[in-house]
Amino acid sequence: MSFSQIIEGSVNNALNLQETLFKTRIAVCRNGCPLLKIHSIFGELCNESLYLNPITGETSEVGKIGFYRGCGCVLGSKTRVPEAHCPAKKW
Repeated sequence: MSFSQIIEGSVNNALNLQETLFKTRIAVCRNGCPLLKIHSIFGELCNESLYLNPITGETSEVGKIGFYRGCGCVLGSKTRVPEAHCPAKKW
């Protein structure tokens, strides 16, 4: 995500904007995505310490062919930016 998208997502999250987009995307994350990580302060994050093969659902702590690394983004914000995308290409 670009810096401007991070700001956009943060504002949208604080003001509950793009709620429909958020609900659609976060449902994908919450529906068993192994990259979803709960942080005590930031809430739901995309785990940047894991790689995911979106076809098999397999995870790895090291990069492999066909695996995508979690981005580390705060999902409450990222999922509210129309131009943003899931690093594992789930949305």
